[in-house]
Amino acid sequence: MPKFCSIVWLALPLSLLSLQAMAACGTFTDPEHVVQAEVDAFNAHDIEAFAACFADNVAIVDLAGKRPVRNGLPALRDAYAFLRTSPKDFHVEIVKRIVSGPIVVDHERALGLPAEKGKPEAVAVYEVRNGKILNMWFPPPK
Repeated sequence: MPKFCSIVWLALPLSLLSLQAMAACGTFTDPEHVVQAEVDAFNAHDIEAFAACFADNVAIVDLAGKRPVRNGLPALRDAYAFLRTSPKDFHVEIVKRIVSGPIVVDHERALGLPAEKGKPEAVAVYEVRNGKILNMWFPPPK
């Protein structure tokens, strides 16, 4: 098989994942499905599919107060621009998920980072309204 065809066949599953993520965020209103589509787009390093899961007026809040509140899709895209250059294997796995009405709480573990960075864990709390993530909060780790 020519090299080009191999590349296309390898890239095809990621592009389909991105299309699925964008479709899920535009089709489903169920909070768990919306957040899973957001995680899938994050793991595919697809910022546009990722952003499609959020409301235009999204607020991203670091509850430890170490980072300023980011409001709106442009700020979201800016905050997650690192995905374009992150290692190919970088992704998060969901250790545990709790869903209560419009709130989804994910305990996440980052994988695919250089060994010296380890496998950091975080908690992300999402509020989903009308099929879009309206608020995303990150509680302090300790």
